[in-house]
Amino acid sequence: MKRYDLNEKIAFSAEKPVKKHFLNAKGFHAALICLKSGFALEPHAEDYGVLLTVLEGSGVFTDNNGDSNLGRNQCIYIKKGEVRGIKAEEDMVVLGIQDRA
Repeated sequence: MKRYDLNEKIAFSAEKPVKKHFLNAKGFHAALICLKSGFALEPHAEDYGVLLTVLEGSGVFTDNNGDSNLGRNQCIYIKKGEVRGIKAEEDMVVLGIQDRA
């Protein structure tokens, strides 16, 4: 068993979002994404599905269906090839679990 303390991985930058990968397992990959208020990851497509769960803060998540406001303990699943984007409304910590073959 391997334990992870996500509190140790939380880090914000005044210049850009911070993404810290911490688990690469067969079939999935996990990362912590930290965004300062106002920062955005512009909508783009990816070659993997992802479950994004807000651990702290809130923001607007964009997918093929439009925009969704999510806050603490809320999540969204975005399929492989779908557009995805994030804009932080306040300092935000997001757990991303990627669905990788």
